[in-house]
Amino acid sequence: MSDDTRFLYLTRSEIGGLDIDYGDMIDRVETAFRAWTSGKAIAHPKVASLTDVGSFFYGLNACSSKLGYNICHNSMGVQAELARPGMHHLNGMQILSDYRTAQPLAAMDTFWASTWIPAAVSGLAARYFARPDSRVLGIIATGAQARVHVPALRAVLPIEKVVAYNRSRSGAGAFAAEFADSGIEIEITDDPRVAVEAADVLVTAVPVSANTKPILDPAWVRPGTWCSLVDLARSWHPGLESFELTATDDHDQAKHEVEIGRFKMTGPFDVDLRELVSSAKNVSPKPEDRRVICHSGHAIGILALAKLVYETAQAKGVGTRLPANWS
Repeated sequence: MSDDTRFLYLTRSEIGGLDIDYGDMIDRVETAFRAWTSGKAIAHPKVASLTDVGSFFYGLNACSSKLGYNICHNSMGVQAELARPGMHHLNGMQILSDYRTAQPLAAMDTFWASTWIPAAVSGLAARYFARPDSRVLGIIATGAQARVHVPALRAVLPIEKVVAYNRSRSGAGAFAAEFADSGIEIEITDDPRVAVEAADVLVTAVPVSANTKPILDPAWVRPGTWCSLVDLARSWHPGLESFELTATDDHDQAKHEVEIGRFKMTGPFDVDLRELVSSAKNVSPKPEDRRVICHSGHAIGILALAKLVYETAQAKGVGTRLPANWS
């Protein structure tokens, strides 16, 4: 599968420049969840270490005989307001290894994996939960997650318009400018309720901050709307549990996230993605049902994206070959 004496190093900019298709990401994540449900993968809930100074450290691990790889993924970061000037608040590194030989194949920066996995999960869940005629995407917070969710959800839904709220007007303007030539209508609002009430599908992605306070009322969500909580419900007042359909990426991981206080939506959840893709639970929402998924990024999805990144980089000749130290 590789040169035994060298392994591949991929930087953040190299991964971002691979021009990976969002539909492909979503397909790969679904395939990985299916492998897990069929016994052809091993995956564990993330391990989280949250400090008293605003920094946090996450570890994720998964492997699959079907996919042919193992991933050891580490993310680390700080609350948004603590990031150094010019630096993102989230960083990380991951090692991709061969499933059979356990030989490390690549070291990859995790910025794009950590950015893409919420959008890929949102896209996958939208295939099952969102009304197929959904045309208006509501967005709360117009940072990196908003920028990847627009193309991810357009890959699976006929999105024609985005109604976006952001606390910073300049940040909202930059978001609108980025999609000015995309063929999609962008409306910026100063009132988060306008974005929520307009949405057929809604993404809330308020970043981690010591000053985050709930600004969204579940009562604003129209019947038939599907919501993806990338921010783990930190932007919401209580009441999401009353929605007619509640979901998460993995029950075991969600339980741990609730216990350590990261999930602000505490469940219990009606279904997780393993049950969804395997049809272990029959989920058939009525057109008027409000549906919500709270998800924090699972190792099995990270494995799917790492495989896609590695094989795309190999095909395109991207990255630096470094000497290995195990021969």
